[in-house]
Amino acid sequence: MGSNNLETAVTAAFKAAGCLLDASADVSTSLLNLLSGVPGTLGGAVSWAANAIPGGNCGPCHIPPPCWMPRMLHQVVSYGVAGDEASLTFTITNESMATRSIKIFTTTPMAGLSLTSTVVSLAAMARTEVTITYTIPAGTTANPGTEILLWIQGCRLHFQRWIVKLGTISADTDKEVCVKDGPENLHHWYDHFYCPHPCLPQQDRSRQ
Repeated sequence: MGSNNLETAVTAAFKAAGCLLDASADVSTSLLNLLSGVPGTLGGAVSWAANAIPGGNCGPCHIPPPCWMPRMLHQVVSYGVAGDEASLTFTITNESMATRSIKIFTTTPMAGLSLTSTVVSLAAMARTEVTITYTIPAGTTANPGTEILLWIQGCRLHFQRWIVKLGTISADTDKEVCVKDGPENLHHWYDHFYCPHPCLPQQDRSRQ
């Protein structure tokens, strides 16, 4: 075989390989797009993979806060008129295999705020309810919202941001939040990305 024929054969082989790779990529992308619409666990897994490939929206790339940080519960907003008593009830479940003492407290104490319990003892897998109430001051005519920060300390530390706003009518004043307290037994892929970066020491810079 002459050199020209050999060169032509090699070039054709490389082109064929390139076409095969392109076809494989097209098939893989089409398959992911097809299966991502399938409901259930399979569809969810495929959607995760499709989003994780280059050019996706990188939704699964989000790295949550580290497991040793306080767990944020979803924010709750209540509305009521002046003099109303708004309430928020925690349903706390001890998901560990030991009896645990759980503390409920606030770092925003204020008049009109009260807790039915500040410490509860829960056996393994037991649950209980703790209600927090806040009375909107009588005579209030304008209020952008009273923000109350609540904490639950058991096996882990949780915090709840509760905002009580003045409304035109008494509505949406009773809320319930489920709190599952227990050990973190899973090793997540994103655990490898954490490293300690402590806060700067507090200094009085008013004279600088």
